[in-house]
This record gives sequence, structure tokens and C-alpha cells, in this order.
Amino acid sequence: MREVYKNIYLAELPLPNNPLKYLNFYIIKDQGKSMIIDTGFNREDTKEDIMKIFKELNLKPENTILFLTHLHSDHTGLATYLEEMGLTIYASKIDGDLLNNSVEKLDSMWQDTIQQGVWQGLEEDQLDIEDHPGFKFRPTAHINFIPAIPGEYIQIGEYNFEIIDLKGHTPGIVGLYEKEHKILFCGDHILGKITPNITFWGFQYGDILGTYLESLDHVYNMDIDYLFSSHRFLVDDHRERIEELYDHHDKRLDEARKALRKSGRSTVRTVTKQLQWDIKSKNWDEFPKAQKWFAAGEAHAHLEHLRALGEVTMEEEDGVLYYSIKE
Repeated sequence: MREVYKNIYLAELPLPNNPLKYLNFYIIKDQGKSMIIDTGFNREDTKEDIMKIFKELNLKPENTILFLTHLHSDHTGLATYLEEMGLTIYASKIDGDLLNNSVEKLDSMWQDTIQQGVWQGLEEDQLDIEDHPGFKFRPTAHINFIPAIPGEYIQIGEYNFEIIDLKGHTPGIVGLYEKEHKILFCGDHILGKITPNITFWGFQYGDILGTYLESLDHVYNMDIDYLFSSHRFLVDDHRERIEELYDHHDKRLDEARKALRKSGRSTVRTVTKQLQWDIKSKNWDEFPKAQKWFAAGEAHAHLEHLRALGEVTMEEEDGVLYYSIKE
């Protein structure tokens, strides 16, 4: 654990067997109210790590806020445990509700994930939702949370954090911006050297990649000296990194266009197999099953963005979606 700014501490919580490796766990310490940001996976060793941090910084659960940037289990897995300890939880209404609808296997979020897999043509991969990292390390019960509403503020000592909307990585991801100190806690919205996964969340959320790019536009214009993101490397220049993310998605969209031109009318799975992935697998059959969910979801988000741009068409046949370049 180290102090990265006055009274702001960073500890690394391991994420075993996960390509992200660890969560950047932030603590804003004050004599009155303190705040922690996100939780790590729902694992016993992560509980022990957090308890050591509470002891070292002399944090009192009843005087500590847990701010959840978004619903993924590496950010929320211990939310139930920490609420039971006495922490007050803030989460966006969208992601908080989705989180509470993901506790049981038959809950709507996992049933929607399975349905999306069918649309994407993943049934032949025989994926089991119990292998999904989000399911394995999720919170064990519903949480009671205060809605984190963009435009409202949370005061911690000398810091007055504005809640800001960062939709894209999830439908309701939020961050914390301290204008005077030029600090942004951005969750997974911007990561250094890692491209945040932008996945298809369902047609009710529209063109989620387009939404993400608009959120990047907003952050690009913000005055930020300290960008505190959730995984591994911290970003020194947020505008330079955003330019790199724009470039990544432009290239990914080109890959999707080329895949459709090569294969013609295609399922999401067919397109996914033709994209370049930073995973050491000889072919799609050796691709880790847990990562197939994320890869197909990302390809699907890019295909839906091309559809929103008017470049491709989509039709459903026998429960599976097919995409084609518009003639």
C-alpha cells in the first residue's frame, strides 16, 4: 500500500487466474468519513487483505463509504460482506439494480447473458454460466445501496467528489471527479496499456460502443492531473491514452468490416474468431471458455456500432443473429 496523493492510498488486491492480475483498491482517509473504491473478488484471501488495510489505516466500518464504480465482480464481489460490516454503499441505479439481479443463477442478468450467447452463435461452444468469472466471484446477496447520481457530490475531508457518468464499459459505470485537485477515479473507463472490454449488454442499451466513445469525449475535455484507474498501470496523460483507445476501436471496427466482407452473412461468433486477441491460444477451440463470453460480447458491440452507423444489417434466423455488410 502506498500514498498516491494526500490521504489517498492505493493497494493492489490480487485477481488470481485473471488476465487483469489485480485491482487497484483506493482508500480516501479522513478523521471523519473515509471512503474505499470497489472491493475485489468475493474470495477469502481478498477479505483478509482488506481487513489488514482497515486495521493499518484504522478505518471504522460505520464511518466508511464503499463506492462501487460498476457492477463487475472484481469491483463488487465483497459488497455484501462489507455492507454486513457496516459500510454504506453507493452505486449507480442502473448497475446497482443489475448487480442485485445477478445473485442467483436464474436471475435475469445471467439469463440475459445466456440469451446473448445464443444470439451470438455460442451454443456450440457449450459454455456454462458457472464458468463465467462474473458469476463465480459475485456478491452472495442483494445489497442496499444509495444511488450514485451524476452531478451530486460526496465530501470526504478536504475532497469534494462529483459523481460523473461514464457509461460504456457497463450500462451504469460512474466515476468520482475532484475538480480543485484535478483527480478522477474512473474505474475501468480508461486503463493504461489494457483496453477496457466494451461488450454488448442487450438491445435495451442501444449502441454501447457509441455510448462509450461519447463518454471518452467527455473525459478528454476534463482538466485531469491524476487519473486513478482500476487495473495495473496508472495513466500519466489521459488525452494521449484516449487517443490510443479511439485508434484501437477504429482498428477493431475495420477488422469487423473485413471479417464480414470475407465471410459474408455471419454470426457474431464467426466474426469473433477472425479478430485479433491478446490471448495465447492457437485457435478458437483452445480459447479459454471464460474469455469467449467477453470476446464475443466485444465483437457484438462493434457490429452493433457498425449497424448504428448504417454500414451493416442484422437479421435473426432460428434464434441466432446474422450480420452483413450493407450493399
